[in-house]
Amino acid sequence: MATIDLIDVRKTYPGGVEAVQGISLAVGAGELVVLVGPSGCGKSTLLRMVAGLETITAGTVSIGGTVVNKLEPAQRDIAMVFQNYALYPHMSVRQNLEYGLKNRGTPRPLIDQRVAEAARILEIAPFLDRKPRQLSGGQRQRVAMGRAIVRQPKAFLFDEPLSNLDAKLRGQMRVEIRRLQRTLRTTSLYVTHDQLEAMTLADRLVVMNAGRIEQVGKPTELYERPASLFVAGFIGSPPMNFFELGYLREKAGSSLPALPEGSDIIGVRPDSIVLSAPQEPSIPLPAIVELIEPVGGESHLHLRLDGTGQLIVVEVAGRPDTAEGATQTVYLKAVALHPFNRETGRRTA
Repeated sequence: MATIDLIDVRKTYPGGVEAVQGISLAVGAGELVVLVGPSGCGKSTLLRMVAGLETITAGTVSIGGTVVNKLEPAQRDIAMVFQNYALYPHMSVRQNLEYGLKNRGTPRPLIDQRVAEAARILEIAPFLDRKPRQLSGGQRQRVAMGRAIVRQPKAFLFDEPLSNLDAKLRGQMRVEIRRLQRTLRTTSLYVTHDQLEAMTLADRLVVMNAGRIEQVGKPTELYERPASLFVAGFIGSPPMNFFELGYLREKAGSSLPALPEGSDIIGVRPDSIVLSAPQEPSIPLPAIVELIEPVGGESHLHLRLDGTGQLIVVEVAGRPDTAEGATQTVYLKAVALHPFNRETGRRTA
């Protein structure tokens, strides 16, 4: 196991476009850290700089304590898994797994041992003599991971490896990747734009925005205490609702708790809004039900607030006792308010 350390890493393209703006991050030995953010936020560029596929404008990248800025990708002792699998179509699964080891002059008995072990771990032994075109998407991704495993690298780098799979396969492969990483305990840096994928896989989550890190922490920490309006709106599905403080003051009466100075935007998670008055202090908001979305064992209600016309989303268990077009008062739990400052975009408490 090895650490990955980034110190003030920057990437500037010709014309002065800054894709990565001074990122510092330490990935512990055996840790799985996920970089998540919208398209264009710099997460894939950062991963490619760690891999050596993108030059570094400034800062340092270290793997296992060795600065690798000037090392070629093959010299960094990392293995990368791509979204398009990057398998050789004319080779069998076995040959794909062996290829990197043969190029490094690995003895045949050791090649056979590592290929057999990877095939056992990933349950692809029955497919070793097939070509990639004869495999499903999930099987191809297992082979791609197998090719990384046989290398026994210092670190794994994953570049949106599940984005080409359907929803069911993505769910299955998330479990596979997490199980695999816990078994091998190989330090891993994983990039995705899918926040559900990020939340379920990560030991720690790094939310990026416009080339910078917005927040780093355990997934539950980022969900329960987002540090900025961006993180609050990005993490969570459905996303957090935001209210003007003045509007809530008007509706709350004595139910609005004391809020830190500088608070003017209040965030509330959809599951912290209920359809009937709770016993604890709450803020009633009259609204019109515009749409009801049944989602498995729960429902998402899209409501338009009376007076402001703002749309909000409420998450309830089962099927709600209301209908589209109905007038519905909803209640914000006063203990579940997230205060932010509009100008800075940061949390105020």
